[in-house]
Amino acid sequence: MRIGLWFHSTVPVRRYGGTQRVVVWLADALAELGHEPVLLTPPGSRSRTAEIVALPERVMRRAEAEPDFELDAHLPPGLDVLHFHSVTAARTSVPRLTTIHGNGEAGTFGPDSVFVSRDHMERMGGSRYVLHGLPPGDYTFRERKREWLLFLAKVRWKVKGVDRAERVARAAGVPLVIAGGWRPHPFDRSIRSVGMVGGERKRELLADARALLFPVRWEEPFGLAVIEALASGTPVLASRRGSLPELVSPETGFLCDSEEAFVEAVEALDRIEPAACRARVEERFTARRMAEDYLRLYREAAGGGVGPAESTGGGA
Repeated sequence: MRIGLWFHSTVPVRRYGGTQRVVVWLADALAELGHEPVLLTPPGSRSRTAEIVALPERVMRRAEAEPDFELDAHLPPGLDVLHFHSVTAARTSVPRLTTIHGNGEAGTFGPDSVFVSRDHMERMGGSRYVLHGLPPGDYTFRERKREWLLFLAKVRWKVKGVDRAERVARAAGVPLVIAGGWRPHPFDRSIRSVGMVGGERKRELLADARALLFPVRWEEPFGLAVIEALASGTPVLASRRGSLPELVSPETGFLCDSEEAFVEAVEALDRIEPAACRARVEERFTARRMAEDYLRLYREAAGGGVGPAESTGGGA
């Protein structure tokens, strides 16, 4: 199949950008499965596996905002399906899907919508979901861990709970590394901020950490950092919110309902085997599995409609 992947930012991303990484991983996996991914983005994108079609930003803005905008004249020929990764209002004769990556108002999404976890789908009133996946080989697996905990999320987003992570680390008497923006602690040497990270620096942090702290205050649609940590052999301590019970199992971490529960989980980390964390990703959260799940939906769309379908999150 020749598959258009639409996203309103350039790829790949250098540091923060979970959706961009998912789009790149999906393109790579589709190509490895013998298909033709075509990335439709603003000028400046690069890919080792996909054809790049650079669209003017004004075209992308109009397509996303104007229901009467005719998109077909701006598309490359021969697309079997068009997969949007941002909500797009424009008209097109090409069969379409739209992955909804964030939260919104339930019942307001179109019939072509695909959500990113079962919880996300149910809360948004949808009928289909596909779990994200990543290429495990891109992540450094490490059995031996350092003593510190890792917080990896946008610090400025209060829903991500950096303040909760700080309190948990202090109460547990364990050092904390904060990645995802600057949050200086000049009078507390047990907490270290490293700013925005990406590439090898991020991989090393994920592989070295004793555990990832993910104490969110909202219904997390997916939680990409969670499966990145697990791929690195790093346990996850997460809030029992949104999709997180779908990602974290008793063999790979702890789901917590209070800060006290997080502290208790830190004290129980020796129960978790790094190999079990990696195995969880290889079994359920690979880019190949994600691509196979989307291909089922692409074929349904190209055949005249996308009926209700759900990702199994199954084998790699």
